[in-house]
Amino acid sequence: MFGGLRDFITRHRRKFIVTGVVIGGTFIAIKYAQRKLIEFQERQAREFFEKTRRMQHFESTERTCNKVIIGMSAELYAAIIRECSTDSLLEKLRQNPPNKLELWEEMKIVAFTRLTTFIYASSMLVIALRVQLNLLGGYLYQDITTEKKQISEGLKEQYLSIIRHFIHEGGLSELVRVIRSKVLMIMKPLPLTKRFSLADMEQLFWTLQMAINSDVCDPNAKMATYLLPPQVPEYNTVGPLLQKMYSETLDLLESDDASSVCANNICRGFSLAVDAIAENLGETLALAQQHAASTEKSKNMESGDVASGKENSVLNINRAEMALAKIIPIVSGLTAKGFDESSRPQNLATSLITFYVVDEKSKVFGANVYETFGST
Repeated sequence: MFGGLRDFITRHRRKFIVTGVVIGGTFIAIKYAQRKLIEFQERQAREFFEKTRRMQHFESTERTCNKVIIGMSAELYAAIIRECSTDSLLEKLRQNPPNKLELWEEMKIVAFTRLTTFIYASSMLVIALRVQLNLLGGYLYQDITTEKKQISEGLKEQYLSIIRHFIHEGGLSELVRVIRSKVLMIMKPLPLTKRFSLADMEQLFWTLQMAINSDVCDPNAKMATYLLPPQVPEYNTVGPLLQKMYSETLDLLESDDASSVCANNICRGFSLAVDAIAENLGETLALAQQHAASTEKSKNMESGDVASGKENSVLNINRAEMALAKIIPIVSGLTAKGFDESSRPQNLATSLITFYVVDEKSKVFGANVYETFGST
């Protein structure tokens, strides 16, 4: 019996070997596949956790960034109003002086300089803070994932304080100087009696924008020269990491992406200004029309000619025109106050910052900065 079994095995030895190899290989392959599947699932879980954690950290950085932007915007607008104050001019005009025309000419320059500075400066500030907060957020995320402590509280404060150069250490004053020189060049030849439509205002703002952007100190392409000091400020402890972060911020602000976002913001900012002027212009013309109609009605009633009274015509704001002398108070009034989140409807300063904060190109730019510096 055992001899027959041995003979059977001997005759079919090759089949047994092949079958064994197949079964063993299949078992090993199954085990290998199971191990790889487990590794894949673990890797997917780690990547999902990592992505979720990074997303949560980025969203927290964005919320912080928006709060800082709003807080510093109020400070920026207050500084612009101080730089381009119209209080003394208005006080002199109220006294009806003999040089009234000269004062109105200066009022014209200051009003348009302040409006243009609002648009440029707020765009530049938003871009700078997006760069700083997202670059810092990227470094902080690296600290979390690598368990390193590169960013101390002192380093964080020193890095974020660099932007104060723009508002308090001459950057804004230089921006106002450049903008005023272009406003003077464009606006000085325009007489106060010249009549403007909304299309004319759009063309005027476009001319101003082109004149500013063509200057050798173009704030759109060279915003870093206004926003940042020439070198890292002299702190008690200036380490290589702070110098590195300063250089990286400088490179980002001088990049084509930053210039593109700034140019888009500025164009939209002037559009918002025209919309605000149109709203104020419509209200002014409507009141004038009502007053004229009321006066005409009174005259007709006094003469007994009631039938000759005319119905108010529909006001077409796009075809309406107003003398520059009457537009100047409107332009000045748009920038008389800073950021006010509670104002309804929103004033121009609030509308500008609100738009710049939610602008998609600006948000994508900030996200790209975070992604670059948050990758380990």
